[in-house]
Amino acid sequence: MIFAKIRKKRFQNLAKNKKILFKKSINLLPNIFTLGNAFFGFCSIIFTAKSEYLSAAYFILLGALMDALDGRIARLVGAASPMGLQLDSLADSVSFCLAPALLIYFWQLKTLGFFGLLLSCIFFLAGILRLARFNLMAQEQSIFFLGLPTTIAGCFLAIFYLNTGFIYDNNFILLLITFILVFLLSILMVSRVKFPAFKKNILSFTSSFGLTKKWRKIVIISIFAFAFILQFHKTLLVLFLLYFLSALYFKFKLKML
Repeated sequence: MIFAKIRKKRFQNLAKNKKILFKKSINLLPNIFTLGNAFFGFCSIIFTAKSEYLSAAYFILLGALMDALDGRIARLVGAASPMGLQLDSLADSVSFCLAPALLIYFWQLKTLGFFGLLLSCIFFLAGILRLARFNLMAQEQSIFFLGLPTTIAGCFLAIFYLNTGFIYDNNFILLLITFILVFLLSILMVSRVKFPAFKKNILSFTSSFGLTKKWRKIVIISIFAFAFILQFHKTLLVLFLLYFLSALYFKFKLKML
């Protein structure tokens, strides 16, 4: 009888330890994706140093995929934590601040000498400031982001390269557009302009525009059809431009209320 009680207690302790171990493993899952984000950002920097800009741009986009998954997984398993928030910002500073700044500098802005270096540095520092502000106001930014998210800014530069990288070097028009684009993205990141957050699914986001469920489905199907017809990077460019336009839409909509 005594041995039976001891055996039962051991089984209970073993089951309890398994539950604790499983819970710890689940809590680590979002952080693994966050570290994956930082890993891809580091890979992007390495490929930029090797002048393989195409690979560097794609690694930034892979980092964005990891960044999109870690937050959703954290909310799904209930593993969101202050440490996860800080780790996510550190990873974002590598993948969407430093990596895009280096990519755009070595691809185009280095021809401007010191001014190109300064502008790339401004983009990087603006992203760092944007992340620091987000960490302090994370709870207040569930529906709108205050300032352009670094993920959008960094990925937009990567997409810009993927759509214009075929143009020959020493193109003055491309250099001018790149200079203006980097400057505007830097300003938007530290601005107080509100940008829509995607913490809800896309169908919920499209309902903000007053679309019925039927029309929301049509919009989603149209996006996938557009992506199928055009090349991947062109589709992403259009989607990012629509995101910028949505910020203007919500700004005027809030003023009307």
